[in-house]
Amino acid sequence: MYIIGLFLSLLIGAVLGLVGGGGSILTVPLVHYVFDESMLLATTYSLFIVAVSSGFGVLQRLKSDSIDFKHGLIFAVPSMITAFLIRLLIMPQFPMTFAIRDFELSRDVVISVLLISVMFYTAFKTLVGSNKVIAATPSKTTIVLFGVLTGFLSGFIGAGGGFIIVPILLRLGLTMKKAVGTSMLIICIQSFVALIGDFFNPEIFEGNGINWNLLLLLTVITIVGVFIGTYLQKFLSGKILRKVFSMLLIVVAAGITIEFIINP
Repeated sequence: MYIIGLFLSLLIGAVLGLVGGGGSILTVPLVHYVFDESMLLATTYSLFIVAVSSGFGVLQRLKSDSIDFKHGLIFAVPSMITAFLIRLLIMPQFPMTFAIRDFELSRDVVISVLLISVMFYTAFKTLVGSNKVIAATPSKTTIVLFGVLTGFLSGFIGAGGGFIIVPILLRLGLTMKKAVGTSMLIICIQSFVALIGDFFNPEIFEGNGINWNLLLLLTVITIVGVFIGTYLQKFLSGKILRKVFSMLLIVVAAGITIEFIINP
C-alpha cells in the first residue's frame, strides 16, 4: 500500500503540472486514507506538498513567458489572506468533536464532507466546462471575491482552488497554457502563506504531528510528477485533460464516499 501511495503521489504531481490544479484536492484523501494521517494533518501535508511542487512548476515556466503576474497577484492576495486567517484563527479552535442538537459530528467528518462535495462539484463543472474565452471578462471585484473563495477552500480542506482559478483566468483572455502557469503561481503563494498559520497550531507541529520523512518524500515525488505533467502538456489537448481530470475526481470522491458509509 505504501508503494501504491507513492505512485499515486507521482500521478497527482502530473495532474498539477497538466491542468494547473487538482493536486491538493487529491493529496488530502491520499494522505488520510493511504498513509493513515488525520484529516487535519492531511490538509497541512497537502498545503506543503502543493506549495513546494507548484513553486517548482512556476520556476519551470518562467522562461516560457507562461505566467501573468499582474492578474496572478490580484487573485493571490485576498486568497492567501483568507487562507492564513482560517489556518491561524479558526482551525486551532475547531473541536475534535461537537454536537448539533443530538447529532454528534467530528472534525474529520466535516472536512470529509466538504472535500467530497468540492470534488464532485469540480468534476462535473470541469467535465461540462469550456476552455473558450468568454467576451464578458470578470471585474477586479469578482476576481477578489473568487480569491477569497479559494482561500476559504485552502484554509479548511487544503485545496489550492486551481479548478476555480483556471476558468477565471481563461475568461480574462489568457491561453490555457498561461492560465495553468498563473494558477500554479497563485496556488504556490496561497499555500505557503496558509502554512504559516499552521505554525501556531500545537496539534500540527508538536508531539506526534507531522511525519517529516513521509512529507518530504511525497513532496519530492510530487515535484517529479509536476515536471512530467508539464512535459506531457505539449502533447495533450485541453479537452482530453479536462475529461481525465474529471473522471479521476469522480472515482476518488466515490471511493471516499463508500469508505465513509462503510466506516463512518
